[in-house]
Amino acid sequence: MDKVIEVNQLTKRFGEKTVLQNVSLEVPQGAVFGFLGNNGAGKSTFIRLILNLLRADYGQIHLFGKEIAFGEFSYRKNLGCLVESPSLYLHLTPTEYLTISQKIKGLSKTAIERSLHLVGMQKFAKQKMREFSLGMKQRIALANALMGEPKLLILDEPTNGLDPRGIQEIRELLKDLPNRLQTTVFLSSHLLDEIEKTATHIAILDEGTIKAQSTLSRLLHGQKAFLEIDSSEAVQVFKMLSKNNFSLELKSSSRVKVVIEDELDCPRIHRLIFEANLPLFQSNFIRPTLENIFLDTTGDESTISGISDLDRFNLTSLVVTDSHASV
Repeated sequence: MDKVIEVNQLTKRFGEKTVLQNVSLEVPQGAVFGFLGNNGAGKSTFIRLILNLLRADYGQIHLFGKEIAFGEFSYRKNLGCLVESPSLYLHLTPTEYLTISQKIKGLSKTAIERSLHLVGMQKFAKQKMREFSLGMKQRIALANALMGEPKLLILDEPTNGLDPRGIQEIRELLKDLPNRLQTTVFLSSHLLDEIEKTATHIAILDEGTIKAQSTLSRLLHGQKAFLEIDSSEAVQVFKMLSKNNFSLELKSSSRVKVVIEDELDCPRIHRLIFEANLPLFQSNFIRPTLENIFLDTTGDESTISGISDLDRFNLTSLVVTDSHASV
């Protein structure tokens, strides 16, 4: 089995609203898979379909190499999940709470101690959970998801409520799970920086469709660094740099984005601007990041806002007359 999750043409509608449209996705065994999307993109609906809490209108879901029919739950013995806010019995201790899962799953009592140790909560095993902070509750919910060392762990915002040290500890745990427990991690989060530090694979969901899917390293390797230049004469800067064979975009009436093939191009660009006697307010060199890729993938880069009618006229002429220009 090399694919823990394989989804083909998954479609889900609520009334006249299509939430997911022909979504196809593959999660390889041993991956830490980052599932990204804006609010309302359809992430939660996708997870509920995977967990068999909703019926798909169309498409197939394969887990652990087998197609899953709606209403079938036998596969859940190999699955752990933490979706949205943790649901805990606060009058219980962690040991008492995890005993419920231990008995339901037919596990030995050592599974409780092991799960608490994995999330760093073993010393609070006998303390009432009503006394816990949000971050501590989140750790207990994660410990519950890890009961029985599942082959697939589905998490939605697992670092919610954690302090910086707690976030780092959970990040290192998630990165280590494929080697430590042979667990594949499917991780949905809004924290792009954390996903970039944790995930091996990425999928970006936007308005119900998959816009990008790849290994993180390949996704970042396929992107180029760029220089963002702020100037009150951005249109003139755009014209001048385009004549010098730079690949660039006019982002607004005061900002130009220049693709950087070589970091040595940066001082050359600055020199050209100064020699042309054009104002330069600010220049930012930006390396490829998951955040940049996400915003480029889910945004409308073709829209140029904040440009005067005269600038729009100049831009139109520029596009027609200069083959190097691109907006």
